[in-house]
Amino acid sequence: MFRLLILFFVYFACLCTPIHAPAKEPAPNLFDGKWINDRGSIIVIEQTGERLSGYYQTAIGRPDESETFPLTGWTQGDMISFSVNFKGYGSITAWNGQLSKDESGPYIRTLWHLSRNVDDEDESKDMWSSVIAGASEFRRAKQEKESQ
Repeated sequence: MFRLLILFFVYFACLCTPIHAPAKEPAPNLFDGKWINDRGSIIVIEQTGERLSGYYQTAIGRPDESETFPLTGWTQGDMISFSVNFKGYGSITAWNGQLSKDESGPYIRTLWHLSRNVDDEDESKDMWSSVIAGASEFRRAKQEKESQ
């Protein structure tokens, strides 16, 4: 009986001892590099863990196409969120999306919101006209595709 009791305690102790899974490899930096959207705008991203930094170069609007704007953001797995302050041009834009892949290669499908300043005296009647929304799809730049 004593042996049976000891076996029971050993068995129970084994069941209650946590088994540690092997450490996961850090996620690859899926978003690093140069991407071009469907309107010709460029983002260059440097991913460090889940943090993003880089720049945005717009192909539309008032800024000169050579002008760059700081980009900051975050990732979680294959999801992405980043923002750009178009300082000096009165707008800020945020993109949220997900990385996917098709026969042409990887792409980031996003939805964006651009907010423009409305003069204080016009805010009560025009506030909602200050926010516009849309969608963009970013593809890796050609040289980025070849090196991967």
